[in-house]
Amino acid sequence: MRHQVLVYRDYGVGDLKNLERGLRAYFEPKNIKVDFTDAASILKEDILGDDVLLFIMPGGAATPFLQKLKVQGNDKIRKYIANGGHYLGICAGAYYACSKVEFETDVEPLAIVREHELLDLVDVSAVGTLYKELKIRPYMKNEGSAATIKLKWADNEIHFAHYHGGPKFVSPKQDYEILARYEDVEHEPAAIIAKDFGLGRVVLSGVHFEDRGEDLKKALHALRVDLKEASKIADLLSQNEASRKILFNKIMSSFSK
Repeated sequence: MRHQVLVYRDYGVGDLKNLERGLRAYFEPKNIKVDFTDAASILKEDILGDDVLLFIMPGGAATPFLQKLKVQGNDKIRKYIANGGHYLGICAGAYYACSKVEFETDVEPLAIVREHELLDLVDVSAVGTLYKELKIRPYMKNEGSAATIKLKWADNEIHFAHYHGGPKFVSPKQDYEILARYEDVEHEPAAIIAKDFGLGRVVLSGVHFEDRGEDLKKALHALRVDLKEASKIADLLSQNEASRKILFNKIMSSFSK
């Protein structure tokens, strides 16, 4: 019986408060426990067992993930999914799960191109960021490189979400399901994708669908960004909170059946 959700919390991971809040609200009424894990627990304690419904690799920076997990840790994660577990990658966690990463290739201090030591759960290139397409700044830790964007779900329903450095997913084969597309970006590239992996399922999201507008507002002053522009992002997200919450629930429902 799978009755636990584990969120990776280790070097490279960003703030998890918003994700934790959303997960607890969704899963705990279903008697599914939400907890955290780290590289040591995955490598040495085999914590990804038959009781884990969903393993989440959140946003942050993907390079520290592979530094701690490459080879043996990656193998354990892949085995867990193949045996019926589920994987959700958000932003950095989505980059990490692909077969290739192309990150800010035209911004020399930030540029990363990688095809090795990734999880390689989906044969697709994670290409980001979308700063040119969205007319924002190249990746920064603050809201200067963020946006509130529109996503078109597979049923053509529109949802709003917080974008901050995530990828679009590009592959000539497209042997995966496109759950949502970036409606604000030319040619509407894939924003959220899914694929079965053995007995399990993988979902990768280029957006932070866990973030609420009110959470962003609280963080703006501490980040010392352009408050006027950053507040527009938060206000638009707040105005569409019902849509964002539906998006969150849609994604989680595929894991809780």
